[in-house]
Amino acid sequence: MELEDVVLYQEDSGGSSMMSERVSGLASSIYREFERLIGKYDEDVVKELMPLVVAVLENLDSVFAENQEHEVEMELLKEDNEQLITQYEREKALRKGVEERYMEIEDLHEQERKELQSKMTTLEGQTRQLEFKTKNYADQIGRLEEREADLKREYNHLYHRHTEMIHSYMEHLERTKMQQLTGGETTDTTTLSKQK
Repeated sequence: MELEDVVLYQEDSGGSSMMSERVSGLASSIYREFERLIGKYDEDVVKELMPLVVAVLENLDSVFAENQEHEVEMELLKEDNEQLITQYEREKALRKGVEERYMEIEDLHEQERKELQSKMTTLEGQTRQLEFKTKNYADQIGRLEEREADLKREYNHLYHRHTEMIHSYMEHLERTKMQQLTGGETTDTTTLSKQK
């Protein structure tokens, strides 16, 4: 494994930010130290260490890049915060004016509220009276409905009774008529027998 294949990370990163330059400088220093160790001992001394160092350098570069992004975001947030503070102060002043105006209106309408409260009390009393009358009317209507139901039942009973009486009377007339007809025929037959 060649040292250049593993350590030349900083040349492939292509980063141009200050953080990447710091990582690149650190990588160069580590690279020179690895060369010194390899020259003094051999390549196997740093063989296992190289991938770990490269991974650490990559992570460090990523952290530096994220940190730079966070600093940019922080500046933007600071500007937003200043704008929000300005807006808050403006709205605070507006609210103070509104509250003062509200107090003036509250004073002007105090008497009107008292009058409305008095009218409300009167209306509540009238409402209670109307509710009492409505309850009485409802009770009366209920009693009248019960009476109406009783009268309907009584009427139906009388109607059926009357119908039965008419039916019985008609049957009685039919029987009487039949008896008269039957009795007349019997009398005629008896008279003819006697004449013979």
